[in-house]
Amino acid sequence: MRKIIIQAPSGIAAILEEKLRNTCEVKVEVIPDNPKAICQIMATKHRKWITICRFASDENIKDIITMFEVNFLLRK
Repeated sequence: MRKIIIQAPSGIAAILEEKLRNTCEVKVEVIPDNPKAICQIMATKHRKWITICRFASDENIKDIITMFEVNFLLRK
């Protein structure tokens, strides 16, 4: 199972965790809810954490999940 870390404000992190927990082993790191905050999803590749996607805290959840899936497939 894929291991990922979601670094985002609590509201977004909870939604992403709910959507991705069926396909990934999810760990959440909550960051302060700041409009200028840069959120990211990281995954392990060869025992090293790499950034899969970065997004703004006000971005659409569906777009974030699509971006994550596409970028993860490209980095396999």
